[in-house]
Amino acid sequence: MAIEWIEIENTFYSYRAPQKVFIEKLAGRVADMRNSGKLTPEVLYRLRQYFRIKNIYHSNAIEGNVLNVGETRQVVEMGLTLTGKPLKDQAEAKNLADAVDYLEKLAEDTTKPIKEYDVRQIHQLVLKDINDENAGSYRNVIVEISGSEYKPPGPEKIAAEMEGFSNWLASVSCPGENFATANGLIYAAVAHAWLVYIHPFIDGNGRVARLLMNLILMRYGFPIAIVTREDRKRYYDALEETQSSDLSQFLSLISECVEESLEEYEAAAEEQRERIEWARSLAERFDAGERAKIANEYEVWRSALDLLKGYMRQTAAMIDESSPLVKIFFKDFGMLEYEKYISLRIGESAKRTWFFRIDFLRGDSAARYLFFFGSKSYYLKDICHVTLHIAREEPSGSYYYELLDRLSKPNVLSMAELGYDSKAEKFVSRSPNGSITVDKIEKIGKRFFEEVIKRHFSN
Repeated sequence: MAIEWIEIENTFYSYRAPQKVFIEKLAGRVADMRNSGKLTPEVLYRLRQYFRIKNIYHSNAIEGNVLNVGETRQVVEMGLTLTGKPLKDQAEAKNLADAVDYLEKLAEDTTKPIKEYDVRQIHQLVLKDINDENAGSYRNVIVEISGSEYKPPGPEKIAAEMEGFSNWLASVSCPGENFATANGLIYAAVAHAWLVYIHPFIDGNGRVARLLMNLILMRYGFPIAIVTREDRKRYYDALEETQSSDLSQFLSLISECVEESLEEYEAAAEEQRERIEWARSLAERFDAGERAKIANEYEVWRSALDLLKGYMRQTAAMIDESSPLVKIFFKDFGMLEYEKYISLRIGESAKRTWFFRIDFLRGDSAARYLFFFGSKSYYLKDICHVTLHIAREEPSGSYYYELLDRLSKPNVLSMAELGYDSKAEKFVSRSPNGSITVDKIEKIGKRFFEEVIKRHFSN
């Protein structure tokens, strides 16, 4: 039986007709989730941020970058320079993070076409401080692709090839009525394959192509596609097949990657729906007067905790700037939402309650302390409603955090829980042995930093 092919308009690509059913079904799932309010732009953005490190790690790993996921996170989120790891690989992680952030800006306005300048700007971000001479510029030499029989166009043809590609890209990058349709998947795959076909840059073509592919997906309301390090061989084999204009294998791989992301997106969207229903059920437990009182209480409490966070952030920065030996990094996870505040207030559980983390580093030594919201302990039950609990990374480098209350007492700080007494307008701190101290913000901050440095870095 002859194979039926579907031509992709205004390109030289086609794919096998039976694939159309799967692609349209996948697009239909995205459209249904959006129409039902389960996959809002806000949810998409939040989940892209969640996938950010995973995306950066795998895209670089495909190209041979040796950093693992944890090291990529340290370089990108904490700005660390890792000893024993290639500086080029660390620069690639930072650059790709900047390029991903730039993509978010390009994705915002779906009425503005993506142009040739945007493609070159993405490449400039990918190669900055690694190969500044060629960053954002087309190659002027003949290149060969390792392990491939395909020969990219000579440098004299690149300008014309990129003009044709860019005209097509501009024409498909504004979804209009095609939003959340199968065209988004198809155009994303074409954009990647076509750019790799031209191979316009001396280096970084794969990273730019994957970024451009995800930019198209983002504009059409799809989850991003993360091609993993484990899929490297299949990915390259599929790209090799696209050189003969057959997009079938590559389109199949990208669709599967999108479907994997969608599974996580669907779970997150369901969690969001459950959270809204849970918040409504909590509100029904209180009458109107009580709800107004709690809402006011929350605002006062929130302002106090914001002040605490600001002071801790400022102190961390001040010590970091003045100390040549110990580096300190402050990571902000945002404020506790009102619904979660109510849940913790009445003794129920809540997910994702991290407030901030402070990392101390000196050479190969590290100490990481996490502050997160939780229900008040027995010792503070008559003073506070919702408190901050303190945990420490144990063991170092594991990114696993253990409550100070659960660690051996001689090996912990003199504070394990912090609360705000709204009546006295003061903070209280509880030690692991249960003793309570009324403190000003300044005293809390000073005591915390002094004890950490003394305990971990005094020798």
